[in-house]
Formats: sequence, structure tokens, C-alpha cells
Amino acid sequence: MIKKLFYFNLFICFMSISMNSRSSQSDLKTPAQKVTEANRKYKSLESFSIVLNLLEEQYVDEKNINVSNLIEKSLKGMVNGLDPHTMYLTENQFKDLSGNTSGKFAGIGVVLSPKEDQLEIVEIIENSPAEKSTLKAGFIITGIDNFKINKNNLSLGIEKIKGIVGSKIKIFYKESATDTTTHEVLLKRELIHTQSVKLIKLSDHNVYLRLNIFQEDSFEQMNQKITEFEAINGPVEGMIFDLRNNPGGLLDQAIKISNLFLDHGIIVSTVGRNDNKPEEVSYAIKRNSLHNFKMVTLVNEGSASASEIVAGALQDSNRSLILGSQTFGKGSVQNIVPLPNGGAIKYTIARYYTPKGRSIQAKGITPDIPILSQTEYLKMKTQPTNGYKESNLENHIQAEDMASLQKENTIKTWPKNIQNDYQIVMSYTILKKWHKD
Repeated sequence: MIKKLFYFNLFICFMSISMNSRSSQSDLKTPAQKVTEANRKYKSLESFSIVLNLLEEQYVDEKNINVSNLIEKSLKGMVNGLDPHTMYLTENQFKDLSGNTSGKFAGIGVVLSPKEDQLEIVEIIENSPAEKSTLKAGFIITGIDNFKINKNNLSLGIEKIKGIVGSKIKIFYKESATDTTTHEVLLKRELIHTQSVKLIKLSDHNVYLRLNIFQEDSFEQMNQKITEFEAINGPVEGMIFDLRNNPGGLLDQAIKISNLFLDHGIIVSTVGRNDNKPEEVSYAIKRNSLHNFKMVTLVNEGSASASEIVAGALQDSNRSLILGSQTFGKGSVQNIVPLPNGGAIKYTIARYYTPKGRSIQAKGITPDIPILSQTEYLKMKTQPTNGYKESNLENHIQAEDMASLQKENTIKTWPKNIQNDYQIVMSYTILKKWHKD
């Protein structure tokens, strides 16, 4: 009797949610249509309840039947195949996601980027287990404990690096994509506090600003670091804004950060089910913006979602030159709703558009100046190009060896990792040229 009552309540709950979710559309239907639709939903949900009850009471291997797991699998199946970003999140996945956006999570302190069939370390977080180990940016992770990385499980590989504070994890890696030797290192997970913003002084009034992810306090971090720099050095005159390998994050942070650099006009608009009526249009407000200065924004194939919102707003408003390679092309907005079981549903609610009405979905942002990254350049030198080269790209910049660019005394004072970054050095030469003009 208790089980039957449980399944009846579960069924009524599903019915209530299903009916309420479409109430606005059902208001336009005739009474007969409403009854037909209600009966159809009733029969489907009744079938679900019957199958759940039969499996729990009669399935041959009782130990393989767990009602919570069965319902969780059903929830996953319900959203599977709608689009790549609509998904059911388990309790652990939801906690991981919440940790990423708050800037706190248990891991080893690496920023990873899927590159073809591999996981590449693109950054090591300061004061983390990874920084104290043999791992370095540019290394390729090939395995985690007994889990081997391949093209079909890259996302799962990233998840497996996170875990309980104090737990041990063995990382298998290669020092480059062409390295034939697999190395290993044993690390202990720690609570990682990520600083999403890094600012480096390039010269008296020029700065390099790196944004890793759009988390809850990214806007405050960025505003604070710029304010602190200007208090000591005077107004910023030129900025290299690095959004490479930034996977996105919180939409409100993308809007606030865009407003730092824009004092008027549209930042982004989102359109939901009704294609002809924007659900929300976000505008720049002058009192929230910084003073005007020269900008070069760096993007690549790892720049996605919120990164593309910012890059698109800056490009359409002619506020910044966009340099790098084509971005990822995630132009949709997701809503996350916590569920009573501790999990959550993440589902797509709208597409977003740049100020000029461009959709980025599956297209990405095309840089004003396309330029290969250092990794791509080295890879291109060792592989056949079938006759297609950098010189074939429209608006390609003229060649200048790194050695000749680094002769400038100012560049010699930069941290080594950005001294050797061709795109950053080229961005700096563009800023200098603007100042002369």
C-alpha cells in the first residue's frame, strides 16, 4: 500500500509539473483539445509509474533495482538528445558546477582545454598541487588513475580530476603532443580558490589582463585590479584583454564586464521561443564604464559562450580589435533549476545575439586579425599544409620574428610565459603603433 501510494504521488507530481509548464499555451486551446492533451500526458505518466512499480517488485535481480537510480536515469533520458547543453545534473555534477562559478572547488589546480582528441593543460593555478608538481602548461593529460583519456570522454576526464579534499589522484601525461613517453605524478586534491582575473603591467600605461572564467566575482576582481593599477601608475592607455581558452560562465558577469568597456549601446540580446520578440536586451550604462583606452582582445577556439558575448559586443561597437582564431560558437543561454533530490536540470532557454544582431551559435566570432597561436604555428611547421598557409588568410599580418620583437627592453621585463607568446607580443606592437598614430 505504501509503495502504491508513493507511485501515485509521484505520478500526480509529474502531472502537476507537466500541466503547469504548458499552461500559457493551453489557454489558447479549445476545451476538447485540453482534454485530449491531458489524457495523453496521463497515459504516458501512468505507464512510467507502472513500469517503475513492476521493476521494483518483480525484476529478477533485486540488487540491481534502485528506485532513485531508475528515476535519475529516466531524467537523463528525458533530456538526452535535445541539444548538447541541455542535461540532467547529478548531485555531484551540480556541486562541481556551483564550485566552478563560485571560484572554489577541490582539485589539483589546472585549467584544461580539449584539443582535438586530447586534454591540454593551458594554465597552472598559483599555490596549487599542480604548481608544486612536475606538471606544466602545454603538457597533455592522457589518463587519470585507471581512466584513459580519448576523444569520446574528454568532459568526463575533466570531471574526474575534481574530487574530495585530501583524496589522492594519479595523473598520466606527456610533455607534448609528439612525446612518446608517458609520465606520471601522484597528487593530493586541495580546495582550489581560483582568481579569475590576472593583470600584468606591460609598460608605464599598458596592461595585459587575463580572464580565465566568468565566475561570481569576476567583475569585482577586474574592476579592482584596474583601479589598483591606475592608483599607482595613472590611467590605463592600452590593454591586451585575453579571453583565450575562457569557456564562459555567468551571463550577468559577461554583461557587467562588457559595460566596463562600453558606455552606450546594446551589449547583448536574448531571444527565446518567440523569435520575433527579444526576451531581454542588455544596454551599457555610462556611469558603469571605465574611461576610453586602446584595446586588443585575444580569442581562440577555446573562447566560448560568455567570452563570445563580450568579444562580440566589443567588436560590433568598434571598441576593441579582435585578434586570434575563430571562437567556439556557443550562442545559447541555459537556465539551471535545482531539484529536490539534490541534482539539477540545465536546459536551453534562449539564443543570444550581438549588438548588430549576429547569431554566434555554431559560428563563433571571426577575429578582425586572424593569427595562429604559438602551438598551432609549431604544429603547422611539422605537418603538410596542402598548400594552405597563414598567408592565405584574409587580413593576415606581416611576418616579424619573435627575436626581433623581443629586442625591446620593455618586453624583456615581462614574465617568460607572455614574453614567448607570439599573439601577446603582436598585440603589444599594435598598441604601440596606435599610440604613435
